[in-house]
Amino acid sequence: MNTIPFKVIGLNVEKFELAENPAKIEGNIDVKTDFSFGVNTASQLVRCLISYTYLYQGGVILNMVFTCVFKIEEEAFGKMLQENKFVIEPFFSRYLATINVGAARGEIHARCEAANNPLSKIVLPPINLVEALPEDIVIELQ
Repeated sequence: MNTIPFKVIGLNVEKFELAENPAKIEGNIDVKTDFSFGVNTASQLVRCLISYTYLYQGGVILNMVFTCVFKIEEEAFGKMLQENKFVIEPFFSRYLATINVGAARGEIHARCEAANNPLSKIVLPPINLVEALPEDIVIELQ
């Protein structure tokens, strides 16, 4: 499947925890990400949830969980249903995750800037989604 018509219907910050302002950030900040996908077969919706954790000198200085919800065109959605499973091929999971990462990048910046936190000067780096999402996402249906 090369083209999957869809639209973004929801962006939501599930959690946003920001450590108190560090006096100075020197050196590297490590970013850890965790990915989760979900499906609502009745409404042809797919959810992409990514947790972003910034680690600095052994501690968590930012933790955000960001969800994007996508409405998939009915025919394309049907092709992703396989018996009692819903299968998202890597090209599409990466595409949905790319939208999440871009929106999260802006959300992190805006919230840190509003909090006058020095993390507003640090842009969420590119995330290698080919490495992070190498295989089909298979969701068992109830």
